[in-house]
Amino acid sequence: MYFPQFLVGMAAALLAIMAWVYTATGSVWQSLGWTFVAALLLQAGYFIAVLFLIYGHATSAAEADNSVPAKTPLERDGIIHALLSMLR
Repeated sequence: MYFPQFLVGMAAALLAIMAWVYTATGSVWQSLGWTFVAALLLQAGYFIAVLFLIYGHATSAAEADNSVPAKTPLERDGIIHALLSMLR
């Protein structure tokens, strides 16, 4: 999920929470307080989800690298092989 999509979804969810709490309690201050708590929970959940994605990507990349011998970027791009063929 892209960050702008998250911001739009989060803003929509927070507006819905604010309206819901205001209709339930009739208090602007309570609706603002519960909206703030919901915003903190959404941010914490997003942060944990991003950490989980980074951790999962790092472990899968480490497992994939064990089977393939390490190459330098020059070897991967074929630059060294092109230079060696020019010297011959």
